[in-house]
Amino acid sequence: MIIASPVKKDTAIPLETLHPANPVETIYFPYGHNEEKLDVVDVQKRNSGNQNHCMVVPLSLSKMPLPVDKDFVTQLFGQSSPIHHQVEEILAISTTFQTSTCKRTLQCQAFIFGNTVFLSSPLTGNNSGLSNWADGEFQACITHLIELAEEKTGCGALVVAVDRQNEDSVNMVLRAFMYLGFQMVDPTVYHQEPSFVLVGYEL
Repeated sequence: MIIASPVKKDTAIPLETLHPANPVETIYFPYGHNEEKLDVVDVQKRNSGNQNHCMVVPLSLSKMPLPVDKDFVTQLFGQSSPIHHQVEEILAISTTFQTSTCKRTLQCQAFIFGNTVFLSSPLTGNNSGLSNWADGEFQACITHLIELAEEKTGCGALVVAVDRQNEDSVNMVLRAFMYLGFQMVDPTVYHQEPSFVLVGYEL
């Protein structure tokens, strides 16, 4: 599988309703055919010049905001990467769904570069560790995130960033993604920070 090259020209990606006029804007999407279940997407501007509006939820899902020099893009690629300087918005995604055993809320961060959606792994916080997921729950979660990326961004690829430090068993997590059709992305493609492993999926 070929994942979008980071040297592509900076092109406008059709975001439909994901294009805010304000530095921070929350957008709600119906979850499937059930109007009571929603995907919540906070669209936040980076480098706005106002530290109160250039902060996002860190990967640890702490409620304490972080400055733009420590946000998802910078954590993933560092400040010297061309991607760091070209990404203008970060999406904070929250989705809640009922599983066979409990109601599970997932929180991820995402951004668009070129024709690719980059997404933080949903296996954080209360959702960390595949042992805490019942059979089929992880597959349903990732399938829904794939559908959300495909339907709402118009991009051609999804890349999930797996943080080695936040996962109990990175190999088990990577195998779970590959079982769903993801493939490992060679580190030389995007030159991400060594603490992250990237897996890609063509939309």
